[in-house]
Amino acid sequence: MKKIALLIMCVVVSGTIFAQKNDKDSVLSKKEIRQIEMEKQYELTKYMLENKSFVLEADFLQDKYGNRVFASSNINFVSVDSATAVIQVGSNFRIGPNGVGGVTAKGTITKYELKENERKRTFSLALNVMTPLGIYDLRFSISPSGNTRATLTGLRRGQLTFEGDLVPLEESRVYEGQSL
Repeated sequence: MKKIALLIMCVVVSGTIFAQKNDKDSVLSKKEIRQIEMEKQYELTKYMLENKSFVLEADFLQDKYGNRVFASSNINFVSVDSATAVIQVGSNFRIGPNGVGGVTAKGTITKYELKENERKRTFSLALNVMTPLGIYDLRFSISPSGNTRATLTGLRRGQLTFEGDLVPLEESRVYEGQSL
């Protein structure tokens, strides 16, 4: 009887040890999966920036005083398509000159300066856009996960910051209003 109890106890203990080992393996594999996903996102971001084909879909807008508001990402965006850029601010509650409650400025990119920090796996981008409404400077700060912050300044005082996700131009779900 003692032998049977000892045998059952050994089976239970070895099963518990085996289960703990499997949990540790699954945690490592989850970390590896997350690392692979981050690497894919980094490579996609690098590809979009180098090919000048992306959209910053803004979830938040912030003024120069730090006032931050939620924004609809399908009508608040910065789009870059090779030599052309579109900067749009809109509102779901108003009607503006662009038809989506704000302003749309479409123009030519006159400067495109991309810098990569390989150690931190981040990017910074300086962009100048000449539009019929004026000349605008955009400074992008892009994290490895694709979260992006772009600060817009122009010839007039003030600034506006777009915060959101960087997505490929082909996958973007933005609605471009009428540009002036």
